[in-house]
Amino acid sequence: MLKLMGSVMIFGACAALGLSARQGLRRRVAAADAMLLALGLMEGEISCRRAPIPEIVGQLAENENAVIRTVFGCLSRRLREENGLSLGYQWRASLRDCRDKIGLGQAECDILCEAAAWLGRYDASEQVAGLEQIARRLSAARDTAAGELQNKGNLYRTCGIALGILVVLVLI
Repeated sequence: MLKLMGSVMIFGACAALGLSARQGLRRRVAAADAMLLALGLMEGEISCRRAPIPEIVGQLAENENAVIRTVFGCLSRRLREENGLSLGYQWRASLRDCRDKIGLGQAECDILCEAAAWLGRYDASEQVAGLEQIARRLSAARDTAAGELQNKGNLYRTCGIALGILVVLVLI
């Protein structure tokens, strides 16, 4: 009886690991989608209204999307502290602090961190061009993650279940 209970627990744990890996890929794709939306909103505000970055960050901190709200809320708090750090440093620090909370992958986070080189420049066209380049690269990384989800998502779940079954068969 104990072997059977242990086998069932191991099977459940293996299946849960597979499902967890699949869910992580889903969160990564959703976080990349949200950040692409935020970059698009930033581009529009910079090019059309010529709004300053702190104002744009404040607007995005109130966005209904939880990922955007989390990242830009963190950045907004950092900007309010006015601790003498550059906008670029605060941008990178905010992304790195929020990366795990929002489910963003390391590759996507690194791409977004590179946007710091263009944010806050005097020339709005340079900022927009830089954000467009970052958006293209982030979109490619998002497509890669989506392809991974398509190809490996079911594999993770199946392997977890298969591993659980294998352990059960070995123990019984």
